[in-house]
Amino acid sequence: MSEAYLDHQLIHNSSLACFLLTHFIGEYQETGLGQTPDLPKLMLVLPLVWNQRSRDALSNRTSRSTLGAVLRETPVLKIDLQRRVSAHAATTLQGLNLAISSRLVGKIGSNGSETSFQVLVDRWPRGIKNTIPAAMLQATEKLAKWFATDTTENLYKLLFGIPNEIHD
Repeated sequence: MSEAYLDHQLIHNSSLACFLLTHFIGEYQETGLGQTPDLPKLMLVLPLVWNQRSRDALSNRTSRSTLGAVLRETPVLKIDLQRRVSAHAATTLQGLNLAISSRLVGKIGSNGSETSFQVLVDRWPRGIKNTIPAAMLQATEKLAKWFATDTTENLYKLLFGIPNEIHD
């Protein structure tokens, strides 16, 4: 039997992941006019939001920019992205599981079709948003707006489909 996953650093906190993913889903739904994000898109959120260099690069961009332009002008977002996605996968799934079990988020379309997620609550528990770093919330909002304007397939092509990915 494998051992349970253990958060090793404070930033990799499951409850923080839960609320960032919930915020992303809510912003995505608002921008996408009711569309809901799928799991592959959600797997990209924490690796970009929790990485200081990515967050700093995102803070200099406006949400009116296109994602393609953002990636061309700020290639730091793609540095070791594949490794970061793999490293944050367990925490993303834990945060999503916590969001679903606490009924902040719900799954839709899981019978034979692609599973996506929607926000179930209008208000968060009191005081939660004040405890989340503002830079993380802002980066999450920008990602939601950019991700809502493109398909998952195109998003992955933009992020991973270009040969010679930059590594540290």
